[in-house]
Amino acid sequence: MKRIILTATLLLFASLSVQAQWARYGFRVGAGASHIFDDISSVSPVFGAGAGIFVDYGFENAKIAWNTNLYLQFGLNFRRSGGNLQELINEDNNLTIRESYYHTYYAQIPILLGFKYEIPIRRAGHYINVLFGPAFSAGLYGKYRNRQVSPYNPHSNANYDNYSADNYAARDAFKYIRRFDADAIVSIGYHYRQYMIDFIFDFGFVPISPEDDALHIIERNVTGDEKMNITVPGGNNMTYMLSFGYYIPINEKARYRGGRR
Repeated sequence: MKRIILTATLLLFASLSVQAQWARYGFRVGAGASHIFDDISSVSPVFGAGAGIFVDYGFENAKIAWNTNLYLQFGLNFRRSGGNLQELINEDNNLTIRESYYHTYYAQIPILLGFKYEIPIRRAGHYINVLFGPAFSAGLYGKYRNRQVSPYNPHSNANYDNYSADNYAARDAFKYIRRFDADAIVSIGYHYRQYMIDFIFDFGFVPISPEDDALHIIERNVTGDEKMNITVPGGNNMTYMLSFGYYIPINEKARYRGGRR
């Protein structure tokens, strides 16, 4: 079903891009919070950030509904995401603490459909702007640490750090989690002429780990099935970010109709 929706969305964007009338270029930077959307083990976010360049394609002269409001946006982003996770496992009244974190960096290509609405006030150029659509991300580098400690028996074989005894260094994240992600992006913001401020929500649909999930850990402990290969808790990347951007005045014909003086 996800593939069908994604394919239909890309076909829609492709058909609209054929009718594009103008192009406008810009860049944005932003910061916020990112965490692992997990069923039970996600405890706190990490600092999320992003920076990117983009190009808008407008449809003022196209014979489509809302032709002065709709546009397409393509871009290239560099973003930081991750999260902190913790699980408490009680085995025979003996507490085991499992904690991990991810600090990961991605290159991202968004393909978004935009809708801009000019606020009807005397001074032109004020807009409410909405963007939504898919994005495709590839992990560049990152740090991952996974540690399990049994306070009641700190020297037991059950304790580990990244699966190596007495090694407390963070590891290459993408040796343990998936490198590629498919995201959904929703953004709403206020634009004034060349300037913009947007609130961006970015959700990754691809679980960071192929099979593993926090519930699997519970199942293993309940069933006693030690053959279940539990590596890292599962979950999805989720980022909230406040972004600031600027349209580069390369081509004056590319200005929104509200850019008139």
